[in-house]
Amino acid sequence: MRLLALAVCAALAAGATLSNLRLPVDEAGDELVTGEASVLLHAGRYYFYFNDWGGCPGIDCCGSSGGCASCCFGPKQNASLDGCVYRTNHSVVAYSTADFASWRRHGVVLAEAARAPGVEFRPNVIRHAASGAFLMWYEDRHENQTGYAVAVADGPAGPFRTVVNDTAMQGRGRIGDFSLFVDDDGAAYHVRTGFVVERLADDYRSGAGPYAEFASPKPAEAPVMFKERGTYYVVAGTGCCACRGGASAYVFSADAPLGNWTYRGDVGSRPGAFDPHSPDNYVTNAQGSAVFRVGGDLVYLGNQWVTSARPGGPRNNDLLAWYKIAVDGNGDVAPLTHVDAIDVRPGGANLEGQR
Repeated sequence: MRLLALAVCAALAAGATLSNLRLPVDEAGDELVTGEASVLLHAGRYYFYFNDWGGCPGIDCCGSSGGCASCCFGPKQNASLDGCVYRTNHSVVAYSTADFASWRRHGVVLAEAARAPGVEFRPNVIRHAASGAFLMWYEDRHENQTGYAVAVADGPAGPFRTVVNDTAMQGRGRIGDFSLFVDDDGAAYHVRTGFVVERLADDYRSGAGPYAEFASPKPAEAPVMFKERGTYYVVAGTGCCACRGGASAYVFSADAPLGNWTYRGDVGSRPGAFDPHSPDNYVTNAQGSAVFRVGGDLVYLGNQWVTSARPGGPRNNDLLAWYKIAVDGNGDVAPLTHVDAIDVRPGGANLEGQR
């Protein structure tokens, strides 16, 4: 038993390399199905939840009059693909890893049949420590939508079943991209495009009411919340509907989850003039999905849309973007620097949650 424990510790200490040029593969040798992501660390394993777009092909709009970020709006190069990303056949798939070198596929954890009819986006999973339940919030766009859907499972690998079809939220923010954050005291928060941060009810199945609103210097979406050295941060990017080239990385900070929130700058844009037709305006060439801790590192995970290795390949085969976030002694997030890969070493403190 002691030899086994030493072997496990040695494997974790060795770490792994996460590439921005190719996808990880599962135990069968298949590339991960990718999409908007959520990450949960539970019992020493990292669970990744990806929105599977159902094979919807990527569309490069950089050469169009609207530029790279116009992919989801108005006529496309191929009219038959118009509105493809808003089809109702999305599902959520999950993988897990303990060392980032070997990946286990858990398959579909939220099936289309397990939710109300609608267009599913942005799954986010957290664990309710008191009950042991795992809760997946997700956006389910449908007519007269006023909030988000919530599904529950007994384990991190599901299957998840929807228990709330449309929970209303406070504030003036748009019902769209969002993420969840669980603080050290067990309180959970929901942050959505707009921006609105709202505390969740004690059971994590609805909003509790207390909320804060703050503005971005430019329109932005896909906020992700994390905590470092007692300060709370939100990272969000310019609007990008699964577009080639990704988005910026605006940083906001506060001393408490409900504010006051302050804009700290853009750490994701390349220096120089912005070209709406260029896919190289942003360091990561990605749109952010999650920030999570691996050992002593904060890791930014994004989606490099329209990068499938197969020409005209599906969005659920696009590359991921892995970057490390550094926060200095003044609480400033350092500008991101382009890398082809990062090295990670799991282990150490903070083995539970999304803190």
